[in-house]
Amino acid sequence: MRFFNHRRHGHIIGSVYLVHFARPYHGAQHYLGFSTNIPQRVKAHRAGRGAPLLAAVTKRGIGWRVVRTWKRKDGYFEQQLKHSYNLRDLCPMCSGPHAHKKGH
Repeated sequence: MRFFNHRRHGHIIGSVYLVHFARPYHGAQHYLGFSTNIPQRVKAHRAGRGAPLLAAVTKRGIGWRVVRTWKRKDGYFEQQLKHSYNLRDLCPMCSGPHAHKKGH
């Protein structure tokens, strides 16, 4: 089993989700995460109990939303997307209708 950022990845099946920020924060405009329960995870992010980047974005009053999901995936898929693509290229808000063709 592999670990990334002290989290177990690989054998758990869930969903990978892409978050788009209303405006850039220190050069970042996207966040990619993994969860077995996206609505619960989004609620934790909004309360500041999730990823440090989303906590900082929320604290600054920058709006954000989940714009894309990949269902029935594992943590390896999340890492593959992070290392193989610019998240902007996967975002339908930034790349338009062709974003769905990338990152199957």
